[in-house]
Amino acid sequence: MKTIRMAIIGCGGFVRWHVRQIVPGVPELRIVALADSARGHAESLKKEYLPGKRVAIYTDHRRMLKEVRPEAVIVSTPHTLHFRHCMDALAAGAHVMVDKPMVTSSFDARKLVARAKRAGRILQIAIQGIYTDTFAYARKLIADGTVGELQLITGVLAQGWLEATRGKWRQDPALSGGGQLYDSSAHVLSAMMFLVGSPVTEAFCWADNKGAAVDINAVGAIRFANGCMGSITSGGNCDTWYSHLVVQGAKAVIEISPHGGNFRVHGRGRRRAIRSVPKDWAVPSVTPVRNFADVILGKAEPRCPASLGVVLADLMDALYASVRSGRSVKVAAKRA
Repeated sequence: MKTIRMAIIGCGGFVRWHVRQIVPGVPELRIVALADSARGHAESLKKEYLPGKRVAIYTDHRRMLKEVRPEAVIVSTPHTLHFRHCMDALAAGAHVMVDKPMVTSSFDARKLVARAKRAGRILQIAIQGIYTDTFAYARKLIADGTVGELQLITGVLAQGWLEATRGKWRQDPALSGGGQLYDSSAHVLSAMMFLVGSPVTEAFCWADNKGAAVDINAVGAIRFANGCMGSITSGGNCDTWYSHLVVQGAKAVIEISPHGGNFRVHGRGRRRAIRSVPKDWAVPSVTPVRNFADVILGKAEPRCPASLGVVLADLMDALYASVRSGRSVKVAAKRA
């Protein structure tokens, strides 16, 4: 079995989810180095999940990349640091998987994709829902005409994000790039972009910071190039957890969780609703790290490619520009 020498940049809370999938579920990925500006985060991660393993620990990711020369890197750092960490990893010759959002500006998104292309390296995003069988099947139903012409798509998120992230980097604009819209609601917006499969041409957004330095609640309206219209209700001050997505076509409606599951397709002309993926469906759910390893080994295509990060960055730029200006913002057609 071929093994891939992997390093991790950013050893905070969420990257543990990836590590739990790697050990022991993806044996092709061998973690050889951890980098975090807070050394204790890396030491804690190693102690908890990689005891007895030869894993180098660094506080300087550039030194780690130079000395270890990993073949693959996971980037799981605060949002505004993704661009530099991904660029450095690509420059060092590594394939890269980065947590959402890929970057926090459309300019950086295109620059990063171009760098990966020049380097001949894989660049993909870890957005869990898009790696599920339900998302692959939903996209198939849209593509084959089962749902009919796409007309509307609506995403909702409710979460106690304001209190859960108070005093943490997620509420520091210099590190987060934005608030709830750029954090948990990125799952919803990414799912919308994935299913609609069309760039955004115009967006409008209101936001309420609830006294914080970043957006907590927001409502956005979106127009896509293919004529579909969308809306997002991003709630960060609700003492619960709820996330849902509804796609309306001319023939049927798809309901799905942005994280996968809670799947239902129904319409007037259908005898019964579709409530699950067919048993013979050929695209199984996988974890982002499983797909990442398979892509590196030439066994699969990226489930969540960097191109999705580009169109999401275009949308996010427009939503935040609208919040600042109080006006609808046009999105110019650009080459990815």
